[in-house]
Amino acid sequence: MPSTKVSNRRDLVALLLGELYFVERRLADTVIGDLIDAVTDDELKQALEHHRTETRTHVERIESAFNRLEIASTSNLSQAFEGAVAQHDELAQAMKEQRLANIFHAQAALHTEHWEMAAYRTLLKLAPDEVAELLQPSFEEEGEAAKTLVKAIDRLADAS
Repeated sequence: MPSTKVSNRRDLVALLLGELYFVERRLADTVIGDLIDAVTDDELKQALEHHRTETRTHVERIESAFNRLEIASTSNLSQAFEGAVAQHDELAQAMKEQRLANIFHAQAALHTEHWEMAAYRTLLKLAPDEVAELLQPSFEEEGEAAKTLVKAIDRLADAS
């Protein structure tokens, strides 16, 4: 847990933004790439590759948000995210059927999209307008990624 005290709205925005910064960077740097390597479905792989590019832009937007708030870009460890990644990695080892593994990887990605959407939604409500305007496109892109993953899960499940 961060040692930061949250005394006001700005402190909470900084804390949440730092956690989101940690997650988006981990996703862009390693996690999405690991998923791309793990899936065998071409459409799902392409969707993940597209979203990794978007995620790199999300990182840049968060850095710009820190700048607009005139606070240092601080990455706050997300224990919830790290736990979800560890659980995914452990359970992925149990997947014996690749078609089921593709569904499993897609649902893990969808789970993360929902977490990110909740984080962005909260920041859109709490952050100053000039910061919310920066983050709004990321929120929308997360929603589109979630829709794409739902369609992939439906398609993969119907085919299995």
